[in-house]
Amino acid sequence: MNTPLILQLIRLRYKLLWANTRSRNGRIALFFVGYFLLALFIAVLATGGFAAAFVAVRAGRAEQIAQAVLSALFLQAVLAANLLGFGMQSMFSESELRRYPLVALDRRLARYVIGILDPFWFLVLALELGLVIGLSIMDAGNLGIGLLAVLLLFATNYALARVVGALIDQLMKRKGGGMVLLALIMVFAIGPSLAGPFLRKNPDIFPTIVERLHYTPPFGAALAMTNAGWSALSGLAIIAAWLAGLTVVLLYIENRPPQRQTTESIKLAWSSPFDRVGALFGPRIGPLVAHWLRFYGRNPRTRAMSLIALPLFTVITVGSSQRLGPNGLFVAALGTFPMATFLGSARIALNQFGYVGGAFRRYFLLPTDPATTLRAASYASVTLGSVVVPVGLLAWTIFSPLPFDPRMLAMLFCSAVSGLFVLNSIGVWVTLFNPRRGNYTAVMGNDLSLGGNITLIGGMIIALFTPQALYVGLRPAVSPESWWMILPLPLLAIAAYLATLKAAGPIFATRREKILAIVEGRA
Repeated sequence: MNTPLILQLIRLRYKLLWANTRSRNGRIALFFVGYFLLALFIAVLATGGFAAAFVAVRAGRAEQIAQAVLSALFLQAVLAANLLGFGMQSMFSESELRRYPLVALDRRLARYVIGILDPFWFLVLALELGLVIGLSIMDAGNLGIGLLAVLLLFATNYALARVVGALIDQLMKRKGGGMVLLALIMVFAIGPSLAGPFLRKNPDIFPTIVERLHYTPPFGAALAMTNAGWSALSGLAIIAAWLAGLTVVLLYIENRPPQRQTTESIKLAWSSPFDRVGALFGPRIGPLVAHWLRFYGRNPRTRAMSLIALPLFTVITVGSSQRLGPNGLFVAALGTFPMATFLGSARIALNQFGYVGGAFRRYFLLPTDPATTLRAASYASVTLGSVVVPVGLLAWTIFSPLPFDPRMLAMLFCSAVSGLFVLNSIGVWVTLFNPRRGNYTAVMGNDLSLGGNITLIGGMIIALFTPQALYVGLRPAVSPESWWMILPLPLLAIAAYLATLKAAGPIFATRREKILAIVEGRA
C-alpha cells in the first residue's frame, strides 16, 4: 500500500475542503450543526435527561442506554450521509486517481479513507467516544473494549451508508426505480407513526423486536461496552461480521457494470410531450422551453423529488396539524402546498446553469437574446411545479376528512400559486448571483449553494409556520370565511415573477463570464 501518497491525497482533500468552506455554504453548514447540537443540548437539559441517564446507569441499565443512543446515532448517520452527501461524494474520481502511481486497491482505499475522514463522521465518532468515556467514568463500561467497539461500529456505519448510497444509485438507473424509491421513503416516513399505536396495542411484541435487534451493530457495540469476557467478545464479533458482510456487498455493487436504461435509437422525434408543451409558449421560445423540460425530466433527482413531494408533504401536513385544533389540517395544508409545487424542480431552479458545464457557452451562440434562455429555464420550472397544483387539490378533495368547502380549495390554490411564482422568482436571482457547479447525475446529497440552501430551507420554514402563526394571532386571515383576502396574493406573486424576468435579463448578460467560470470549475 502506498501510504505516503494516500496521506498526501488526504492532505489535499482537506485543503480543498477548507477552500470550499470559505467560499460556499460551509459556514451555514457549520451554523446548522452548531444550532442542532445546541438545540439537542437544551432539550436534554429541559427534560432532565442527564439526571435520568445517571440514575439509569446506577440502576444497572447502562446497556439499554447505550443501545438506544448508539442505534439513534447509527440511523441518523446513515440518513444524513445519504441525504446531505457527507463523505459520500468522491473528492477524486477514478480517472483522476489513475494519474497517480496507485494500484486499484490503493485507489479504492484512498476513496474510502478520504470519505470516512469527512468532518461529519468525526462528529459521529466524537459522540460515540463520549458515550464510552462517560460509561467508563461511571464504572459502567470497559474503556479498552469499548474503544475497539466504537471504532468497529464507526467503520460499519460508514460502510452501511456507502451501501445504501450505492443501492440508491443503482435503483435510479433502472426503469421504475423512482417508484420503488418513493415506496421506500413512504415506508420510512409513515412507518413510525403507524408502528407507535400498534406497539401500544400489542406490548408483547416489543420484547421480541428488541431480542432481534441484539444482532445489529449498535446493540453489539452496547454489549461490548458494558460487559466483559465472552459477552464483550460476542458483541465485537457481531460488529465484525456486519462490517465484513457490508464490505463484500459494497465491493460487489461497485464492481457491477452499469446497466443500460433504454435501447439506443437513431430515430429523431420532434413531437415528444416536451415539444408539445414547449409549443404552447410560441415558436420563439418554445424550443428552449422544451429543451429545459427535457433537462429537468431526465434528471434522476428531479424525478425522485417530484414523486416524493406530495406524499412527503402529506405526512408533514398531518403531523403539523395535530396541535392546531379542528381546522388544523387545512391551516397546515396552506403552508405545505407552496413547497410541494417547488420541491421537485428546486435543485435546478435554484442553480439553472450549474449542471450544464461547458455547454453553457452554447446558449450564447443561439440566434436569440441570451436572456431568452434564462426565461425558458424558469418557465420550465414553473410548468413542472404547476402540475402539482391540480393533483394536490384533487387529492385534498378525495382524502381530506374535513367537509368539502370550495372556499378551502380556492385558498389552497392561491397559496400554491403564490409559493410557486415567489420561489421561482427567488430562484432566478440565486442562479445569477450565487451559482455553483453541481453533479447532474447525483441522486443524493446537497450540492446547492449558500443562497440555494437558504431559499429552500428558509422558504420551507416560512411557508410552514406563517399560516400557523396567523391561525394563532389572526385567525380570520386563514379562515374559509375570509377566503377573499387571499385572492390578491397570486396576482402579486405573478407580477413579481414577471418583473424579475424582465430585470434579470440584462444582469444575466453582464454576469455570464462569472457564471461560466463557476460552472466550468474555474472559480
